[in-house]
Amino acid sequence: MVFGKMRLYTLAGLAGIMGLLSGCSGYDGNFKVKQLAWAGQPGNRTLAVQISGHDNLHPQLSCRVADVDVVLMPDAPYFRDYLRIDMAQAGFREKIGNSKALALVRHAARNDACQLVFANLPAGSWLLATRPHFYVNDEAAAQQGKPSQHDVAPAMFMWNRITVDADNDVTAVHVEKDLSRIVRKKHQYVRKHTHKKSKKRIREFHGEGSPDTQQDSWIMTPAEKQALGIPGMTLTPTAVAPSGQ
Repeated sequence: MVFGKMRLYTLAGLAGIMGLLSGCSGYDGNFKVKQLAWAGQPGNRTLAVQISGHDNLHPQLSCRVADVDVVLMPDAPYFRDYLRIDMAQAGFREKIGNSKALALVRHAARNDACQLVFANLPAGSWLLATRPHFYVNDEAAAQQGKPSQHDVAPAMFMWNRITVDADNDVTAVHVEKDLSRIVRKKHQYVRKHTHKKSKKRIREFHGEGSPDTQQDSWIMTPAEKQALGIPGMTLTPTAVAPSGQ
């Protein structure tokens, strides 16, 4: 009889784990409609974001990010909990189970080598979640017809709090990722990594962004504006704001 109960408990536990892994229902926390009413209003503001990175070996790394790995969410406890609970480990696996919350999630209208554009936003505070790849270009290998792009790290989940300015038609932000804390393995392009602090910190999602990132104004060149379809604009530079501290 005892073994029968143990078997039932084991099967029930296994079913529960499989349900969590499958993500059938998705994350559905304490969503407050009134708290996020502003995010559902029609907007006419544009957000442009440039993501870049560097490490101890490379002062500037190239960057690419897939469209499915770019999400913009209103800054509210519901979405911060979503980041903390689901996306802290790998990112973009669990679905948002609340349909009203899902309707507030925005995706990039343009994505050109980690230069992102979000259109028709209301002014306010937003959470940008991305999973970019940082890599280096090997020109010698390219000349020999060999693969020229070499990742210096696995795709890295990162997030940043960004305020879309009500006084400017376009808010342009530059986010810089410092990969220097990644521990090198024996590979010339540093393809295999482990982070010195593998334990995830809950307090990370109560700050302004991922650790080892900093955010400042992106003063766009005319060529960048044209490439991203952004009309002429005037920006007021802001002070550098370290994130995740």
